[in-house]
Amino acid sequence: MSSRYSAVGAHQRDLRTQLFSSPQGIRTPPSRTTSPYDPTPTVTAKHNESFLSSLESQNNDEMDSMGQKVALLRNLGEKMGVEINKSLKLNDEITNQFEKGKVTLKKTYNQMVLMSQRAGITWRMWLLVFLIIFVCFFYVWMF
Repeated sequence: MSSRYSAVGAHQRDLRTQLFSSPQGIRTPPSRTTSPYDPTPTVTAKHNESFLSSLESQNNDEMDSMGQKVALLRNLGEKMGVEINKSLKLNDEITNQFEKGKVTLKKTYNQMVLMSQRAGITWRMWLLVFLIIFVCFFYVWMF
């Protein structure tokens, strides 16, 4: 059974110490990440001023970006308002045209009734004549 502290182990230990040693032969501890428990470095006024200047420039950039987005939204809202006004105007025009059409149809119907009364034939008879003509055309069209 071999011992942990044999001559072979010493050879390996030398290689490990060479691995972590500095080039001058002076051994320095490896660097480590900062710990939240380490004392904070003292902040100089120049460092603090540059940090505040950096924050202010970031804030200005964000404000410019937000201003552009607000301008785009305002422009979009204005365009939507124009489209809504156009559609309302078109809706009013369509409503007026339907009203005119309704008046015209009512006037035509009343004139048809008057014409049928003057001719001595009731409007039901005219309807029957038109129905017979329609059936004849439909029959020819189908066969």
